[in-house]
Amino acid sequence: MATELLHDRGRGPELIGTRITIYNLLPYFLDPLASEEYICRMCSLSAEQVAAARAYVLNNFEAVMAVHRRIEARIAAGNPPEVLEQGKRTHERFMRFKEWLAERDRLTAEQQAATASPVGPPRAVPFPTFQDWLSQRESRPVGGS
Repeated sequence: MATELLHDRGRGPELIGTRITIYNLLPYFLDPLASEEYICRMCSLSAEQVAAARAYVLNNFEAVMAVHRRIEARIAAGNPPEVLEQGKRTHERFMRFKEWLAERDRLTAEQQAATASPVGPPRAVPFPTFQDWLSQRESRPVGGS
């Protein structure tokens, strides 16, 4: 790297001690209204760190812009269909979990009301983890709900 403030750990030139790459800062550098002070404040960086990143971009402008264009194209393409489908399945599973929690809470409230003691607060019911719920769902016979 051209400076002791930058290194590359495989994600591109990165400010040492941060996870901020020059590609994270490039939109600020390309914005004529973004001052050094603004970038420092927004990214919690020192003026020296911002200057080092800017110097790297200026000294390697064509290579940096080529990578930046690839990053922008990948973002514009969006997620592939299989990722979108997995997201839908995950959302459906999450909604079933919420329904299960609501039903469990309703049954617990009914049970506590039926066995309520006039002395003392009601017993706390342990909150299940998603893994608990998932293991219960997977241990049911096929066709069971």
